[in-house]
Amino acid sequence: MTFIKKAVSALIIFGLVMTLAACGSGGSSGSSGSKKVLTVSVDSSNTAYASFVNSVKGKFEKENNVTVKVVKKPMFDQLTALSLDGPAGKAPDVMLAPYDRVGALGQQGQLLALDKNMLSFLDQKGQQQVKAGKKYYGVPLTVEALVMFYNKDLVKKVPTTFKQLEALAKEKRFAFKSEPGKSTGFLVKWTDFYFAYGLYAGYGGYVFGKNDTDPKDIGLNNSGSVQAVTYAAKWFQTIWPKGMQDVKSAGNFVTNEFITGKAGAVIDGPWQAATYNKSKINYGVARIPTLPNGKEYAPFAGGKAWVASAYTKEPSLAKKWLSYVTNDTNAYKFYKSTNEIPINPGAQDKVNRSNDAVAKAVISQYSSSLPMPSIPEMAEVWTTMEPAMFNVASGKKTPEQALNDAVGSLHKTIAQKYQNK
Repeated sequence: MTFIKKAVSALIIFGLVMTLAACGSGGSSGSSGSKKVLTVSVDSSNTAYASFVNSVKGKFEKENNVTVKVVKKPMFDQLTALSLDGPAGKAPDVMLAPYDRVGALGQQGQLLALDKNMLSFLDQKGQQQVKAGKKYYGVPLTVEALVMFYNKDLVKKVPTTFKQLEALAKEKRFAFKSEPGKSTGFLVKWTDFYFAYGLYAGYGGYVFGKNDTDPKDIGLNNSGSVQAVTYAAKWFQTIWPKGMQDVKSAGNFVTNEFITGKAGAVIDGPWQAATYNKSKINYGVARIPTLPNGKEYAPFAGGKAWVASAYTKEPSLAKKWLSYVTNDTNAYKFYKSTNEIPINPGAQDKVNRSNDAVAKAVISQYSSSLPMPSIPEMAEVWTTMEPAMFNVASGKKTPEQALNDAVGSLHKTIAQKYQNK
């Protein structure tokens, strides 16, 4: 009887030990059995992202003895949640982020700082996309830039200057029937600062001083910016229909006029190609024409980078993933999966040898584009500058008044919100 009691006790103790051991081995978020786990978050709005990661993760898993776990969540939701999910141990290890979010997240301590040599395959502009202060917080993957689309059936000779666009707008076939004297020969949503910035920059305007790092120096009401908005006013007041002044619906107006064959040329983003393809319009794509002052239109240079959470328990693996997924082979695979244009030079060479006119035009336009400021104060620029163009377009204010008022307001907002920075 004593033997049986001892045997039962031994079995109970053994069972407890095994249970505790099992709990201990399964509780770590960074491992799966003997393998480490790297969690990769992808935007749930596009199934191509997850498909791409699943198609390339096998080699990485094998080379690093790791399991890559793919999670899906809206990209901006994931980035916003990082400050709470990270400390709670719920954040992914790596994810994608648009360039204009990288710098701010890095400065806020949400992203893992990287070694500069991880960006050695990029030029200075490419490296600047993920730089904040003296640190780098991501590895660039894609490029975006506004380009000019034109209707091949209506425009036989591709405009290369804004003077030629002005001439196009004078042609009677582009007359806007409901508003005598107005034209849809050329359209662009300049009431949106993102679209208008190329005009500002082409005339010498700038957002922030010291390479967009000094929020106390705002160049959006300097003489160049005034010239840019004065030129824009000419289009709004003497050429374009009134619908172009509508801050909310002007973009839809531009798209509708183009896909219905009423506009000869428009400036828009490469993402519009999908809409144009559905409409069956015979379109071409090219660099944006040079401005009346002979300078290049200089739009913002956009795109996405792979970034790592500052809270990751596997920083070394996370860095390896960032380098692996952005190499020339995988960057090109990402392009083939998503139609998002790579920044990697080797991948770009392959794209330039293809017949993808949109991608080649974006790569060409990117050379004259400017990285978007990555400091947090940039968030205030969009809504503060938007009314300036409307006030000029509608004739409520002169270019000088509108820009001085907008920049004055911008200085006050930045001082109030970031005074303790």
